[in-house]
Amino acid sequence: MADIREIIKMTLPSRGNSESGINIKAVKKDIEEKMNEKVKIYGFIGMETYDLIKENKIELPQLNSYIEKMDELDKSIKDMEELIKKEEQKNKGKNVCVCGFKLKAQDRFCPNCGEPVPRDTIICSCGAEISKESKFCFTCGRSMEEILSMQEEMRKPVVKECICGAKVPAGQFMCLECGRKVE
Repeated sequence: MADIREIIKMTLPSRGNSESGINIKAVKKDIEEKMNEKVKIYGFIGMETYDLIKENKIELPQLNSYIEKMDELDKSIKDMEELIKKEEQKNKGKNVCVCGFKLKAQDRFCPNCGEPVPRDTIICSCGAEISKESKFCFTCGRSMEEILSMQEEMRKPVVKECICGAKVPAGQFMCLECGRKVE
């Protein structure tokens, strides 16, 4: 039987193994990836089992308490979704935030919870307020498609790459993989 170090070295040839040993960081990263894959598989097994039990295709008495809890959660979720739907219908056409706070006409964000206020208009990059149904900005002539793509680009988080290859999110000044300062 092969030594575990040899097995790891064979599975991680591109991770910079040295003559003196293995790259522990790389092995830990692979372990984390495999654990995440296990979690996904557990989820799929659980969903398949749940569906088979609900369809009376298998019977597993030891899972009955979990199935009952799932049914309670499903009912609770359905009740909450109906409550949301009723509240949205009640507030339709009124200037009320999802948190219930009464908004002023000029509010772009709720002063109570900070949620963006959905509007039938958008603000073009030139500053003009235009209807979402418009095809072009009446001030600068940009197409609605161009305006929306520009706004989408602005919402994307900027991700930098460290010299070690790790992705560093916007606003973070230090690489969590190697500890280097990222500019």
